[in-house]
Amino acid sequence: MNTLSRHAWRVALVLSGVLLVNGGRLHPSADAEDDLRTELATMTADDRWVPGHALIVASTVLLAVGLWLAYRGRVWPEQTRRPLLVGAAAVSVYVLETVAHLGAAVDSQALADGESAPVAMTHLGLSIVLYPITGWAIVWMAYAFARAWVGWRRGVAAVGIVAGFMQIFSVPVSMILPDAEVSWLFAGSAMSLALFAILTGLVGAPRQTTRDEVPTRALASA
Repeated sequence: MNTLSRHAWRVALVLSGVLLVNGGRLHPSADAEDDLRTELATMTADDRWVPGHALIVASTVLLAVGLWLAYRGRVWPEQTRRPLLVGAAAVSVYVLETVAHLGAAVDSQALADGESAPVAMTHLGLSIVLYPITGWAIVWMAYAFARAWVGWRRGVAAVGIVAGFMQIFSVPVSMILPDAEVSWLFAGSAMSLALFAILTGLVGAPRQTTRDEVPTRALASA
């Protein structure tokens, strides 16, 4: 395996994080002064909605690709393989939500007029289900990374755990407390996930001892 293919998963994660930061910065703000439908109509009518969410879709695809490459390449210790598999699968399915999120722009006028908005409602339905599922998958994966890493690198995993928990609660809290200002939860989840992806890509997986190194070390210590 050449150097490029061995580290392709790391490049994908770093690029994913960079795109997510820039996509998040373009996301229109919400102030919770209006009902959810009105807020969504206002945000989807914003010129920043499409370019911002296009970057988020690309970011999520790259994150899924990076996790799958890491899983298939067996670059992480064996005890992380199941959480990594679940994380890769969850993020892959979550891509569907980001696409519907982007596509909600086509229903902007319908939302404002109180008419049927199937794409926007699909986005909301998927977010209710997939945000918590993806969040728990990220928490489990980051926790597994924390157990594999040592020293200061465990701080990177802590960022991932925070990102996962914010992802878990962002949509349910916004639904339960529609009048509360919870945009910080969504922004915090996105930015912490971006930071986790970038740092994980830069730090890489912990070095694993190969079969050939075991007898060499044993002889050296004899």
